[in-house]
Amino acid sequence: MIKIVLHCLPNELDQVSWIIDQLRRSSKFIDPSNFILDFTLNVSTEDINWEESTLSKQYCIDKFNSFFQKSPYNNQHKISELQTGCNTVRRNAIRTNDETTHIIYLDTDLFFPDTILYYIEQAIHEVKSKYYIITPQIFQLWDSSWDIISHPDYRNQPRENKQWLQNPYQVFEHEPTDIKLLESPYIKFGGGWFNVFSKNLLELIDIPNSLGHYGLDDTFVADASNILKSKNYDIQQFILNDIIVKEDRVYRSYNMDKFFYMNKNQDMMRNNSSINYQQELMSFKNRI
Repeated sequence: MIKIVLHCLPNELDQVSWIIDQLRRSSKFIDPSNFILDFTLNVSTEDINWEESTLSKQYCIDKFNSFFQKSPYNNQHKISELQTGCNTVRRNAIRTNDETTHIIYLDTDLFFPDTILYYIEQAIHEVKSKYYIITPQIFQLWDSSWDIISHPDYRNQPRENKQWLQNPYQVFEHEPTDIKLLESPYIKFGGGWFNVFSKNLLELIDIPNSLGHYGLDDTFVADASNILKSKNYDIQQFILNDIIVKEDRVYRSYNMDKFFYMNKNQDMMRNNSSINYQQELMSFKNRI
């Protein structure tokens, strides 16, 4: 069973609807009963000031729940009244004892091709490593260390071009012709870009409680995985060649922002995560 994990806030509900529509199209190519949608809507009063917001909490809950009426997957959507974040829902998925064998991290603003779940299933059948990560390709981002997961057609371009501001619909216009798995020389990925993790790898690493609700969980898993690799653990990252995903920084709708008075907690959460990061990584290294 493959579990797709997503965290969202009320102002991201339009994007969640778009994500589920994309996943519905993907379901044509696979058996959706093999997948779980573990989506969490955060309605915590610590993150949203409902008294100052135009739309009600109940409206958002009803809207969120309605999305899954059109989902053919195993739907395990949740409402969180407690403060939460992407770290929280990913940590909970790792620590839940169920039939899940793989976990996918998904962000609310991601564009991905309809066939991605089909090729992920095929890739899982091919991989022989005990612990592994499968990563689609992306548009080139930031420094050259990201080139290993960047598609060749969107690589080796001047950094000032700001690839993340390019048209995300190129994901759908791209016709894959050379789909295969490539072994990565080191572990590199970004959190919610449709990365697939063998659950046993995430159980071995975990997301420490001290990293809190938001920030650096993906970096922690990547750094810990590279430590495992240096210790000769049977771990590998595979790049799903010619299958591209992209964050939407162009057409992403911010229309719902005006309806909510959000408590600006993410920067504080990320700072708290940073404070504990090195100590947790050292503790992991000592444990291994």
